[in-house]
Amino acid sequence: MAGSILFLMSAHGPSHVWPATLRSPPSPPKLVYLDLNHWVSLARANVGNPEGNQHRDVLAACLDAVDRGAAVFPLSDAIYMEQSKIGSARQRRDLRDVIERISNYRVITSRVIVAQHEIESVLDRCSGPSQDPINTMDYLDWGVMRAFGMAGGIRIGSTDDDEDHTAAARAQHPDGPDAFDRAIFAADLALNRGVLDGPASPEEESEMRATGWDPRAGYRVAEARAQQEVEFANVLDANPKWRRQGLRDLVVGRELVQEVGGILAKGISDRGSTSVETAFEDPDEARRALVEMPSFDVSVSIKTEYHRDPAHNWTANDIMDIDALSSTVPYCDVVVTDRAAAHAVQIDVGRRLGTTVLARLIDLPPFL
Repeated sequence: MAGSILFLMSAHGPSHVWPATLRSPPSPPKLVYLDLNHWVSLARANVGNPEGNQHRDVLAACLDAVDRGAAVFPLSDAIYMEQSKIGSARQRRDLRDVIERISNYRVITSRVIVAQHEIESVLDRCSGPSQDPINTMDYLDWGVMRAFGMAGGIRIGSTDDDEDHTAAARAQHPDGPDAFDRAIFAADLALNRGVLDGPASPEEESEMRATGWDPRAGYRVAEARAQQEVEFANVLDANPKWRRQGLRDLVVGRELVQEVGGILAKGISDRGSTSVETAFEDPDEARRALVEMPSFDVSVSIKTEYHRDPAHNWTANDIMDIDALSSTVPYCDVVVTDRAAAHAVQIDVGRRLGTTVLARLIDLPPFL
């Protein structure tokens, strides 16, 4: 892949191609995505914390929008990963309570899954159908498993074989299928609550860690990816003119190799090709097609703006925010994020996508 990035340069202001295999929900209701820091503000308002007083009206507006069916507030995998790092069990429970009230555990799928659908759409159009076509799926779903791109729902298995016995168990339930469905939903709900609640005590945390629970596993991956951005920032420090000219082009090349290169390589291989050059008849068409992917455009736009500032301090939170925004800004109606990310998106890509991007939670109610 490294030898293929040269013809992907000069990527500015793309239009966007939307994957037909990723089904967006009908609108209304609006899709409204909140970063974790804004969920924290709503949690403070929900429990009567004085620090949450300024957001009590916002909380009421969000609950009213949910009750009216005017808005859905989905979670991303980043919300689950960031919440797991919170040390206070009480704060996690307070957060879970307001998240449950407003989101009802509706989720959007992960950036990796979104990128897979976008890349497959590009390759279908430019290179022909795959020998292993991607399954159509919903962008908006329910439950923590779906947020991480995994099959959701509790299934009934057997120690004697690998078959799925859920349908048979449902049909044979002594109180009937409806009772079976209620029991399964209760178990699913307990799972979702438990993931956000985390351990209730130090003793429970020790027991969970002994079985392999590691709340910082995803965060360490994000830290490693942030270090890659630090290394690139050091290169830009040594070549300051690159920050003034051609920066976005450099970020496009890095994004292709580091973030979506594996997905693209698989898609190309599934079509019987061995490289980008052989998969696309026209290199210029390849460049245009790849930068038309909405999630790719958002990630590149944010990273480009962050790298323009030599003083930007790259952190794992930056990476998780960029992942979440890459999968929400293109597909949601309203996104409320932190000030730096909102500024980076508002400069260009948010306007082109037609998405309302806010930095202050207090500004949200008029858009619900």
